[in-house]
Order: sequence, then C-alpha cells, then structure tokens
Amino acid sequence: MKYIILLCFFLSSCGPFYDCDSSAEDLKDDECLIIVEKIPSNTDGRFDYRGINPFTNKKCKCDSDRSDRWWAKFKEQIEIGDTIIKRKGELLFNIHKKDTILSFNFECKGKIYK
Repeated sequence: MKYIILLCFFLSSCGPFYDCDSSAEDLKDDECLIIVEKIPSNTDGRFDYRGINPFTNKKCKCDSDRSDRWWAKFKEQIEIGDTIIKRKGELLFNIHKKDTILSFNFECKGKIYK
C-alpha cells in the first residue's frame, strides 16, 4: 500500500499529468523576504530559514508548504548573512550575497516561467 501511495504522489507531482501552469500560478502567492540568520539543521526537502525581514527589521521565517520543494533546490547556495528575496506575484527566487545576486526562475518540464 505504501508503494502505491508513493507512486501516485510521484505521478501527480512530476509525471505527465502534472500541470505546470497551475503550479506556477500557485507558487506566485508565496513570499520570502529574509536576511538569513539560521540555516535549518535537517536535510530533508523542507525550506525553513529564520532571520530578519530586510524591510521591516522584524524576526521572521521563510517556509511554505506550497513552495518548499522549489525553494529547497537552492539550499546548497544559501549561507548565513545572505538575503533571500522571493516577492509575491513573481516566479523569481533571488539569493543576494555580498558581491553577487543569484536569480532562479521557476522551471517545469523544460519551460521557464517568469
């Protein structure tokens, strides 16, 4: 039974029936504005960073049930002190480092969404 559930999840999330356009629209609703102070210790697919909002200077966290898998692709490139900017209504994930900005558009089945 467990394998059937996993197979159904796999087919619905990245198989031929996965609707990239709908996903792109859903991902636009999330926002992440944070200067990273704490990097999650776990190595699973969750994206749960803590820090300070660069615009309000208030403590905040960046996590999302909807965007976790997309944002988690960039975990290897995020360090303490980096600023993450993903604005609501956009499909661009930015990591601002001291001397570089890394920008990533949402991509699905070879199509780049902007």
